[in-house]
Amino acid sequence: MKEVAEIVILDIKPYSESSLWVCFFSEKHGLQNGIIKGGKKKKVKPLVLGLYEASFYRWSNSGLQNINGVERSVALENTYNSAVKILIAFFVAESIKSFLTSGVEDRSFFFFIKEKILLLNNENRIKEYPIHFLAELIKYSGHKPLKSNEKKLESFDIATGFFNPKGVSVNTIHNKDVVRCFHSIFYGPSVLKPGIEHLIFDLLLDYSSYHLPGYDSKKSVEIIRETLYS
Repeated sequence: MKEVAEIVILDIKPYSESSLWVCFFSEKHGLQNGIIKGGKKKKVKPLVLGLYEASFYRWSNSGLQNINGVERSVALENTYNSAVKILIAFFVAESIKSFLTSGVEDRSFFFFIKEKILLLNNENRIKEYPIHFLAELIKYSGHKPLKSNEKKLESFDIATGFFNPKGVSVNTIHNKDVVRCFHSIFYGPSVLKPGIEHLIFDLLLDYSSYHLPGYDSKKSVEIIRETLYS
């Protein structure tokens, strides 16, 4: 039986002379792999982090899905006409894929992804987007750092998630501006001090790697650093 579902594509690779292998996520079926037959020759070619209506024939509960074709469900010209946003799209897709492989099954996560895709398409403050995306992913996972009611935030421990920890370790951050900005992006009002975006981004990456099971964005993170924060 034919089935149509909205999907977000997270990875694309050549499969044969005319077909494409894709990793995708949908609300109903979660994380899947599939083959788009003749995908290289079709008018609408899939792009990483794109939103599509995909047509399936005889949906399988295991193995590769056979995808007859894809049509854009949302136009994302602002993203795919920007070289910088395309790089960010790869970073976001890689982050989502690594997060999903840890066993996330909540269907609402599809709408979380869709919201972030639409936000990237309309975002003008490009330097801030990867920072807020990672913070929202951490919140969604239920692993955000513990809120501090102390007026003076002077340090943060990545391992424990505590601000102003009593003990000091190799995982303790002492840059006061970074610590305060880090606290603000989770508990508001968000204040990103110009010039330290790269430090906030790196702290979020370290925190994600420590607390989000399976999190990995090594392939694209260096490009993001060089493009946005160098």
